[in-house]
Amino acid sequence: MSEERDPELSRDEALGLLRAIRHGMAILDDGGALVCVNDACAALHAWPSPPDLEGRSWRELFEPEEADRLQRDGLAAAHAGRPWRGEATGRRHDGLTFPEEILFAPLASGRVALVARDLTEGKQVEDRMKELIYRDPLTNLPNRRLFEDRLAIALAQAHRYRHRLAVIFVDLDRFKQINDTLGHAAGDELLRAVAKRLTSCVREGDTVARLAGDEFTLLLPGIHYTEDVATISRKLTDALRKPFTIDGHEVRVTSSGGVALYPEDGETEEALVRSADTAMYRAKERGRDNFQLFSPAMAEKALERRTLEKGLRQALEKREMTLHYQPCLQLATGRVVGVEALLRWRRPELGLLMPKDFIALADFTGVLLSVGPWVLETACRQAREWQRRGSRALRMMVNMSAYELQQPDLVANVEKALAASGLEPDTLHLEIPEGYAMQNLDRAVGALRGLRDLGVHLAIDGFGAGFSSLAHLRRLPVDALKIDLSFVRGATTDPDDASVVTAVIAVAHSLGLRVGAQGVETEEQVTLLRSLGCDEVQGFLWSPPLPAAECEPLLAAGALPAQTLRREGTDSPARGGRKRR
Repeated sequence: MSEERDPELSRDEALGLLRAIRHGMAILDDGGALVCVNDACAALHAWPSPPDLEGRSWRELFEPEEADRLQRDGLAAAHAGRPWRGEATGRRHDGLTFPEEILFAPLASGRVALVARDLTEGKQVEDRMKELIYRDPLTNLPNRRLFEDRLAIALAQAHRYRHRLAVIFVDLDRFKQINDTLGHAAGDELLRAVAKRLTSCVREGDTVARLAGDEFTLLLPGIHYTEDVATISRKLTDALRKPFTIDGHEVRVTSSGGVALYPEDGETEEALVRSADTAMYRAKERGRDNFQLFSPAMAEKALERRTLEKGLRQALEKREMTLHYQPCLQLATGRVVGVEALLRWRRPELGLLMPKDFIALADFTGVLLSVGPWVLETACRQAREWQRRGSRALRMMVNMSAYELQQPDLVANVEKALAASGLEPDTLHLEIPEGYAMQNLDRAVGALRGLRDLGVHLAIDGFGAGFSSLAHLRRLPVDALKIDLSFVRGATTDPDDASVVTAVIAVAHSLGLRVGAQGVETEEQVTLLRSLGCDEVQGFLWSPPLPAAECEPLLAAGALPAQTLRREGTDSPARGGRKRR
């Protein structure tokens, strides 16, 4: 019969087992002293060796408050025969603290085993995950999710204590143009600089968040007076007006902002955000570089805008977009030398919409980038069709937006439209906005040369508003200028407008450029333009923009006599504001 063994482990056996365990482990006697400590436990708490810990109280491994909690919850459970697991802040021998997972387990001998696992790495991963979830990686500002969480808390407190708060939407004006001009790396640097400026303008308890792109949101709790928000808004606007130095370039930006106040502009998160967004769009409509406080009247306008935007995104698919064409005459002979393609939107519920009703929204939302290629290809196909019917000398004039001109596939898109239609390149005349050509001169020269290499002709549209930049014309590879219609309209009544028209024609001819005038409506304007040597004219005096079928008989005649002023819709271009497309 074998000799009966003592069921209790010897000290050597216990230490051998403890050393085999990779987590920190110790055994506590009835008084709470550490009687067996493994190497991992000593290392975890930065003690030189296990013997240095043995005989000491387990409480020395934790801050006093933590030790009290663990004794009350964990050790008491283990003494009652139940294992207990939880988290605690451990204390190292050098005084530093760290997060650890704790297990108190009852042993058959009546003693308690303490097992500890370092959670530092896991906590670091958790903190990093929180950063990814709640922080914008580019600016390190709170992102949309964290902003919404803070707004929910702020609203609850504002409701409880009857406080007011403000939500401000801030959107950079024309940021895409800066991004396209200087590159995305410079655009990112600008966004980081903007984030710092916005943060410097608010109080410590306020929140500045980046939602997406160039959209920032501010949460200002504890607002007492509306004037306080107006003051902060002006401070934000002024701060962003100051130039930034980005990649060695001086960059100037402006901003548009919308302000919504709790509780008057909304009592829920969704309502406040919607009101601030609506007010921001109102600031855009008012010319940008300003802030607007939300008003109830804006809500109806915003609903109209959202409805219009939704319809606009579907307009091409539903074949609601159409082109009208306005003849261009050679002033000396009255002969039709070309037509200008002008975009119209035929909405079933609203009828024919003019560009002034939707172009700005199409530009702002990016829809214009998908509409532009359609306009170009449709116009080229129509020109080719008219050529087949005998109008061989006819040229097609198409407006290009600043956004289209900044696209890297610009030349490829034009080349594609020419190939698809079979139109010869020298028949196509592209009209470039004066603002784009003059404000982005170096970039414009490169883009225009690429187009000229295809064989198309180029004109500066709406010329005159940037009169001080006439000297830049020598660098631009263009063939013609079209005088801004506002100067044509006032040339017979305003000496200043007449001087601008005279100077533009003289300078253009000295550079060998052809000059056209748009928006001609009276015989007096024709007489003046002819005396100044203007080459070409178009306007309601001869014909409004017409659908292709109605325009065809006029082209077949070859020349147009002056006729009674006819209107398209309710507005002529001259009286309805600057023409777009």
